[in-house]
Amino acid sequence: MATYPTPPDEAERLNLLHALNILDTPSEEVFDRITQLVARILDVPIALVSLVDTDRQWFKSRIGIDANETPREVAFCAHAIAQTTPLIVTDTKQDSRFMSNALVTGNPNIRFYAGVPLRSIGGLSIGTLCAIDSKPRQLSSDEISILVDLAALVSKEMQMREAMLLSHARSEQAIQAMEDVEARFRTIFERAGVGIAMVAPDGGWLRVNDALCQIVGYSQDELLKLTFQDITHPDDLDTDLFLLQQLINNDIDHYQLEKRFITKSKSSVWIQLIVTKKLSKNGELEYFISIIKNVQEQKEAEASLAELYKELENRVETRTRDLQLANEMLSSSIAQQLQFEQELRRHEAELQWCSKTLTMLTYALITMA
Repeated sequence: MATYPTPPDEAERLNLLHALNILDTPSEEVFDRITQLVARILDVPIALVSLVDTDRQWFKSRIGIDANETPREVAFCAHAIAQTTPLIVTDTKQDSRFMSNALVTGNPNIRFYAGVPLRSIGGLSIGTLCAIDSKPRQLSSDEISILVDLAALVSKEMQMREAMLLSHARSEQAIQAMEDVEARFRTIFERAGVGIAMVAPDGGWLRVNDALCQIVGYSQDELLKLTFQDITHPDDLDTDLFLLQQLINNDIDHYQLEKRFITKSKSSVWIQLIVTKKLSKNGELEYFISIIKNVQEQKEAEASLAELYKELENRVETRTRDLQLANEMLSSSIAQQLQFEQELRRHEAELQWCSKTLTMLTYALITMA
């Protein structure tokens, strides 16, 4: 069982160490110069740049020792990386943590150890710069400062490599993200149920999808040789160009209108058009983005409804006139009937008078006789 302490964020630390791809690599001058300085300035026989892996410490640079690595469970550096300050052991045989350590009781007979953690950009400890001696000793504050400064140089080198790694990873992520966006765009562009086009500032088609080609009857190659002006109905062109100029002048950020395209077969087709623009990083116009929807059937349906509505209006007007005429005839008939009834009552009254008069005359003649 390991006797070394486990630093916090161990998994993250190990992932970073392996991501740096520095383990089991050849020696490098940038690190060897520093271990040489440590050995010379501090007058120690052993100086190491030690990287602490899962179950070992591996020496990226070494002075005074033949081994490339040692088990982590006996590594002094495994203790040093768990600290926030340098680990200074003046006499290992007087320190309960190390007095029974195999590196103390056997070769290389460590009696003195001074190690400074090597830090990542995020502050993770991935190893140490250490000075080792086979006899007890003390370091002055200046000597400790020198060791810390030299460790900072090693850390800087590691951090530069980490930064390059992060930059490379971010670049790959950015490239992948761009490829994903482009793939999604291509899918949407090609499979959309409406026409989509990129249009040059002069009106030329830069890129068109199959849906647009089906609307106007041209192939992509044929359409790319034309401009939107070429296939816009002459009666609708001025309105389109007026709105387009407003878009260019930043008076509007998009526009929408219904207009007619002239198809390859010279027939006209009504479309609903939405236009916006794509600007460069410098704010210059790169191209227009047009969304084109075929509304010919809708227009035909609207025309049919308008015709039906007009026909219904005509029918209602005719029926209204007929009804008015019928009402007039009925009113005339009623008036005539009333007049007839009045005449009839007058004649009845006259007959009654005549009858009464005749009766009176007859009675008078009988009486006279």
